[in-house]
Order: sequence, then structure tokens, then C-alpha cells
Amino acid sequence: MKRSFLIINLLICMSTAFSQTINRYGSTSANFLEIGVGSANTAMGDAGVTFAQGPSSVYWNPAALAFVNKNETSFMLQPWILDINMMYFGASIYLNRIGTFALSITQMGYGDMDVTTMAQQDGTGEKFTANEFSAGVTFSRKIVESFSFGATAKLVSSKIWHSSATAFALDLGSIVNTSFLSPTGEAEDGLRIGMSISNYGTRLQYDGIDLLNPIDIAPFEDGNFADVPGQFRPGQWGTSTVL
Repeated sequence: MKRSFLIINLLICMSTAFSQTINRYGSTSANFLEIGVGSANTAMGDAGVTFAQGPSSVYWNPAALAFVNKNETSFMLQPWILDINMMYFGASIYLNRIGTFALSITQMGYGDMDVTTMAQQDGTGEKFTANEFSAGVTFSRKIVESFSFGATAKLVSSKIWHSSATAFALDLGSIVNTSFLSPTGEAEDGLRIGMSISNYGTRLQYDGIDLLNPIDIAPFEDGNFADVPGQFRPGQWGTSTVL
């Protein structure tokens, strides 16, 4: 009886501990970079670090591009709800004995939204839009037949009406082919191990005329200058790093 009581208490304590887990939701920017590219890999639960093929493999693991031995292009459009759309374009060029180069572009559009203010919370009659953009250049090469390495340098931009932010990020990846569990004994038919770190870079901080906020330092006094220049200063947020 005492043993059962002890086990129940331990289970309750463990569940309480996990309920207090700290997460970083809302503490990163450019979260559109976490949205999967390509129906095949997203259908496998975003398991594309090892199995991605073609120009879209740049998104999952730049090292996978080394297995592309011809020139290819890829275009994808993902319509979401509420007029939200995501577009991806990729093109790769294979150079014999050098490696494979690629250009990739990702764009996320959020559609038109109503402009509201504290005084006009139902809308001013104006519309604004928000969009995010990423462009990257990739190089990938087989170091040996069973090992490849790749890197992507990219520009990340985010814009909300007249305010924008820019950052630079880096993707690094590698793939190792092993003969383990290979039915033919060849490394290319065996277990493949992929490793990747994505979106590691500088921080985003918005700036623009939308952040200007004139201040009246003495609102109850006549004759003073009521438009002292002021500006909101938003925080800096890191890009959504994926391991």
C-alpha cells in the first residue's frame, strides 16, 4: 500500500514539473522560416534533413544538394487561410569536380488588413499589409563519396506596413552515407545520417515611420511645444534557429 502511494506521488510530481517547462514561444522572429517546403517532406512530418531531393533540399539540409548532379529548378505555392500565401523558388547548377550551387527564395504574404488606432478601433478606412522574405545562396559538395557538406548564406527581411527589419542568417549541414543495414553492402543503399542547423544569424529589429510617436510633455499647459519627437523602440529578436 505504501509503495503504491509513493508511486502515485512520484507520477504527480513528475507531471507538475513538466507543466512548468519554459518555452520560447513569441521570443523569436521570422517564424515563416520554420514552415516546411515540399509536399513529400512535410507529409513525412518535416523529416527532410536526410531524404530531401532537388532544389528544395536547400531548405532542409544544404548538404543534400551535393547529390543533385544536374541543373534543376523548383517552384512551390502554398495557399493558407485568410489570404496568407507562401511561395518558394529554387534553382541549382551542377559544376563537375567543383560542386553544386543554388539560389533559393522564400516569400510569405499575409494579405490586406485594416488600419486601426486607439481612437478608431473599428478602422480608419486604410489598408496595410505585411510580408516576409528570404533569399539565399548555397554551395554543396561531396568531400568523399559517402560524405557531403553544404552551407547557405541568406538575407532575411520582414516588413509590416512602413516598418521593416533585416537580418543575415547561415545554414550548415552534412550527410553521411553508411553501409549499415545496406542490402547490397553499398553505402548509398544503407543508413543515411543527416545533420543540419538552420537560420543561425543576427537579430531583427523593426524601424520605420510607423514607430514615430510625437509627445506632448505638458498636455495640460498652453503654449508649450506639443510635438516633441519621440519613437517607439521595439526589441531585437533572433531568427528561428532549427537544429
